[in-house]
Amino acid sequence: QSLELVLKDKLDYLKDLGVTALWLMPIHPSPTYHKYDVNDYYAIDKAYGTLDDFKRLVEEAHKLDIKIIIDLVVNHTSSDNPWFKGACEYIRQNGKPGGEYGEYYNFVTSNQGTGYSQVSGAPYYYEARFWSGMPDLNLNSEKVKEEIKNIMKYWLIDYDVDGFRLDAVTSYYTGNVDKNVEFLS
Repeated sequence: QSLELVLKDKLDYLKDLGVTALWLMPIHPSPTYHKYDVNDYYAIDKAYGTLDDFKRLVEEAHKLDIKIIIDLVVNHTSSDNPWFKGACEYIRQNGKPGGEYGEYYNFVTSNQGTGYSQVSGAPYYYEARFWSGMPDLNLNSEKVKEEIKNIMKYWLIDYDVDGFRLDAVTSYYTGNVDKNVEFLS
């Protein structure tokens, strides 16, 4: 069953229990069961239904004064994400990072050890602190920051979500609490 059907059938029950908000784990398309490696930030994984299903869920929840919070993963994407695929393809074709998504990720020319994986077919490595299938975004990039703002606006304005639970906030800048707090601020 879709997310909309499952939750809509239970919304009255949840309201009767006193629930005032629902936090949905990652709902975006992803190659893994946990969905913390996002392929498309502007879509719903088909296992949960469609964007229309999601919109109806939010509308029905709001009628009962139940807020909807979604997980937002901005530390990393999936290695299947078109941004990452495009950035790696550019490196393979041009011998260096660049192109539309080149600054979206943290590429280096030497292996930095744990937390770095090699770009297939190229002498570059990318930061991937959790595992090679989840390349870290370059949160210093203004383009990435703008992309994150656009993703947030999309869900807040177009789909009326009430907020986000941000994933992996202590890993935005590994080992640097001050930079993590600065980015979140």
